[in-house]
Amino acid sequence: MSNYNEETKGAVMAALLAGQSVSSVAKEYNIPKGTVSGWRKQAREFVAGGRAGSDPKKGERVGDLLIEYLEANLITLKQQVEAFGDPVWLKKQTASDAAVLHGVMTDKAVRLLEAFGDNSDTDATN
Repeated sequence: MSNYNEETKGAVMAALLAGQSVSSVAKEYNIPKGTVSGWRKQAREFVAGGRAGSDPKKGERVGDLLIEYLEANLITLKQQVEAFGDPVWLKKQTASDAAVLHGVMTDKAVRLLEAFGDNSDTDATN
């Protein structure tokens, strides 16, 4: 099928779910755009209850890796949000740093929501 390992596929899918475009992910991982687009389509079919490619076990493994990756990231983000909400810590930050932090956190939240709500096959924009 392809010569990319499951960890690479999981990282690619996580990047797509985080809101990165197919083009930027393909460039970042040096993988053909069509391959990344195909993986995204397989993942959407998997999530929708369809088969992920011709080998369901591989699709399940990629799905498992993706879920594990997202779970670890969500736990980390939750811990960061709790730390960022500490008034003592927050008061030590410059206004500029706090503004950047707010922007990054808001952007990530919106991108995650968009990724879960996106059912089109078009490229996401950055």
